Amino acid sequence: MEKVKVLIFAGGDIEDYSFVNQYVNISDYIICADSGIGHTRKINLLPDLIVGDFDSASQEDINYYREKDIDIKNFPTRKDKTDTEIALDMAIEKGAKKIYIIGGTGTRLDHSLGNIHLLYYALQKNVSAVLINQNNIVHLIDKEIIISGEKGSIISLIPFSLEVKGVFTKGLDYSLKDAVLYSGSSYGISNVMTSSTATIAIKSGFLLIIQELKD
Repeated sequence: MEKVKVLIFAGGDIEDYSFVNQYVNISDYIICADSGIGHTRKINLLPDLIVGDFDSASQEDINYYREKDIDIKNFPTRKDKTDTEIALDMAIEKGAKKIYIIGGTGTRLDHSLGNIHLLYYALQKNVSAVLINQNNIVHLIDKEIIISGEKGSIISLIPFSLEVKGVFTKGLDYSLKDAVLYSGSSYGISNVMTSSTATIAIKSGFLLIIQELKD
């Protein structure tokens, strides 16, 4: 059976789990990457699959899920992919068309940046992936997106490619029409939603969209 929506728990920081349930409820399949099992155990959630080299997961958490007969796939510590990328590959193999990554940001800036780049990896495979924490959702587009949120929420547009051409926005305070955004400029930072939806479209390039989540 094809898994349309897959939720991945990575091992980054989560201080407040109140935002998590909405993504658990809409997901068809849940994967933990290594110490991401610490997050699911805290919220009493049984994932469908656990992957990783388990260099950062606690043995107690690993034993807990083994006793629950959860499918666990071990990988060597010396490898060419992070555990989160392996989890992403597994999600795509399951037929995912939408992937939510939670726990993909935190004090490890290298992992945070690497996980943002995984959005590009997914997009190249025609899969929509987003990176979510308590305060933000990170999208990456090569065409168009309609974003739902709250009026007054901050939306930042950051070129992922060297330049992004034909940028069009609707529902944002600073409107753009056939604009060009360049890497190395802060021009697209801190726009504001003027309604509950915003449309952002581009003609070429790749655009990161960082959406503020309001309480």
